[in-house]
Amino acid sequence: MTPEVIPWMSPCLSQSMRFVLTGIGHPVQFRRGEVIYASPGLFGSLMYVRSGFVVKALLDPVRDEPLLLSIAGPGAFCGNYENLYVRDRMPRRHWCLTSTEVLVVNQELLLKIADQTSEWQRELSGYSSVSSICDRMGMFLNYSGTVEERLGALLLLMLHSERPSVMANLFAKGVEWVELPFYPDKGTLARLLGCRFETVNGTVRQWVEHDDIRKRSRKIWLRRRTFLKYWEWLMPFLQQSRAEERAAQALEEARRREEYDSF
Repeated sequence: MTPEVIPWMSPCLSQSMRFVLTGIGHPVQFRRGEVIYASPGLFGSLMYVRSGFVVKALLDPVRDEPLLLSIAGPGAFCGNYENLYVRDRMPRRHWCLTSTEVLVVNQELLLKIADQTSEWQRELSGYSSVSSICDRMGMFLNYSGTVEERLGALLLLMLHSERPSVMANLFAKGVEWVELPFYPDKGTLARLLGCRFETVNGTVRQWVEHDDIRKRSRKIWLRRRTFLKYWEWLMPFLQQSRAEERAAQALEEARRREEYDSF
């Protein structure tokens, strides 16, 4: 099974792989802003996100500053996953965007377990490639819409990753407000979206002035009707990606049948 391609977000692992990781992983909790991985280095942990969000940054090797950012949410890898099958020497840093719980996984044990099933092997060996496609799709969208559209869509994608049951309220006509259970810092959002902090800050301020966002008791509420428009803007891009995934899977299945028939 090929993970779904989602812009700005790391792909989620299959249910069967999540079950394996839950069985062999050791839970560790981190605070918001805490750096949990840096490379290159002698040691680095492979981690699976159970709750919260982790920012993954590719660093400028000269300035040691984040260049390309993406987010790993619940169900995704962070940490040393780039080195599962191929040695990756690019400088990277991962830190917690919110309070986060991860499972630290023994990489060698995971690979031995995956060797038992060809489907798991394909999923793990292709994970870095799918992550790169998600990153490129995010960069593409950064040139395709307004900051308002991109920011609204990103918040909804994060909500879908963290609380899919709450995300369902976006499509319920009788609901006026949808709860956002987290509040990412605007500086990270600006870097993700390829814009200035002042632009993100101005967009949020405009939402507040127009009563499209409300802050109550440390919670953020989104006006359903307004944010549904951002989801509708995003959908054609997601549908195109899914169509390409289905075509790639059909091609792979055809190749496997051809190899089988040749024996």
